[in-house]
Order: sequence, then structure tokens, then C-alpha cells
Amino acid sequence: MKIVVNDQVHLSEVRSSDKPALVEQLNDKEIYDRTLRIPYPYTDTNAEEWLAVVAKTTQQQGRPVHWAIRNAEDHLIGACGFNDFQMGKSHRAEIGYLLAKPYWNQGIMTAVVQMACQYAFEEFGLVKITAQVRSENMASARVLEKCGFEQEGYFRKHFPKDGKFIDVRLFALLKGD
Repeated sequence: MKIVVNDQVHLSEVRSSDKPALVEQLNDKEIYDRTLRIPYPYTDTNAEEWLAVVAKTTQQQGRPVHWAIRNAEDHLIGACGFNDFQMGKSHRAEIGYLLAKPYWNQGIMTAVVQMACQYAFEEFGLVKITAQVRSENMASARVLEKCGFEQEGYFRKHFPKDGKFIDVRLFALLKGD
């Protein structure tokens, strides 16, 4: 499976051979500081657990709903996918995404999120896609806004991290908007 985003990147199935790249790229404090669920330091065990979740979810859904973001040389540079839905039964899902730091600020994630959402609307039958973003992660919020998402909520002390509770912004994109 390959979903072409543009001449720079494409989406493909996550592979077990991606583990070393996951550990290398996600073992970055700045990525940890901007995300809700990525642990730090990011270890082999964390990568193995995530790969197992992706494999299990693919089996349960009957098709991939999480993808590797790969550059033109087919190297893993990030990931994106959908959670909190059941294929054929749910009308909404939550998108999550991450990109290795060397690829930030190049428009890659905006293009990926646009393509992933279009694919999910067409192939998964969704009518609403949501995203949760740390309140201080302005870059991620901007990606969503460029893709047509609108902020629907602001949840104070919503997510536990580092022994405290952090604020989260909820964004949503509706099919046809």
C-alpha cells in the first residue's frame, strides 16, 4: 500500500523494520515537549509496543489506519493515523501525527494531514475528524488550521504529563467543509 502525498513524501504501511528509525527520531526532547503521548526517552520497548498496537489495530480494522510517512528515498520520517473509531460503524475518528525534527517547517505535515483526512473521509466513511493539540504547540495547531480544521474546544488540565495536567485544544474537520 502506498498513498502518494506529493513528490517529496508518501504514506505506506508501518513496518517492523522501522523500529530503529522510530527510536532515533522520537528520542528527542523537543518532540516529547510538543506531543501528548510520546514518551521520553523513547526506547526500543516503546517502539515495539507502538508497532504491536499498529499491527493489532490493522488486524481489528481489516486495513491499515496508521501509516509511516516516508521520504522519496522510502526512509521513515514520521507517522500519522486514526484512533478511537471502528471501521464501518463510527462516523468520527481522531487523527494523530508526528514528524522527525529535520523535516519540520517544510509543509510536509500539512500535506500529509490533508491527504490522510481526504483518504479517511473517502475510504473509512468518516464525517468528522478531530485532533487534540497541546495548548502551547502552535505549529501543530497551524497545520490543522491550514487543513481546514477549526477549534471546537479548549480543555483545561485535560491531559496528565510530567506529574501535572496540561491544557489541550480540540480541533475538528467536517466532511465537505
